[in-house]
Amino acid sequence: MLKRALFPVVALLLAALVIMLSWQNRQLRQVNEQMAAQLQQTQLDAHGLATGTRPELLTLRTTQQTHVDIGGARGVPQILYFFSTACRYCLASVPQLQQIAAARGSAELVGVGLPPYDQLADYAGKHALAFPIAVDDQGEVSKRYRATLTPMLMVLAADGSIAYKHVGQLDTGTVQAVANAMNPGSHTN
Repeated sequence: MLKRALFPVVALLLAALVIMLSWQNRQLRQVNEQMAAQLQQTQLDAHGLATGTRPELLTLRTTQQTHVDIGGARGVPQILYFFSTACRYCLASVPQLQQIAAARGSAELVGVGLPPYDQLADYAGKHALAFPIAVDDQGEVSKRYRATLTPMLMVLAADGSIAYKHVGQLDTGTVQAVANAMNPGSHTN
């Protein structure tokens, strides 16, 4: 008789425990998502210039022995891709970089090669990078743009201000974000 009376009480306590643990699990997931977002924002803030910054015009020599201007107001958006031939995440980002290059329209795309410099031209040819590759052999651009990690991609609006930046391996989300930054009136996902 006592067992029959205790069964509903135990079942009720177990149900309450399951509900409480489910609620706590949901709370922990929300905290984890918030912390991940804060960590990602901290990484963005620590590397590269802040969105809205207007870097001054710089002229760099390219691997083709010509010169290219980066930064400054230009009338069209400019995409800067900071990379190193020794960076495995840069290599893994080549397919997305090629997608960005194909979809850039009138926007300029410039690769900014960081050390080792002697392999930049071969790397560009091997991976069909059909845009100018600037050589930052004085380190001025990487200092000015705070390019401390590779790959790093920045979209400069037509007025020269940084409209978007991404630090780390490129993915399909980055390709879409670049398209959105170049055409701020047409955010299609």
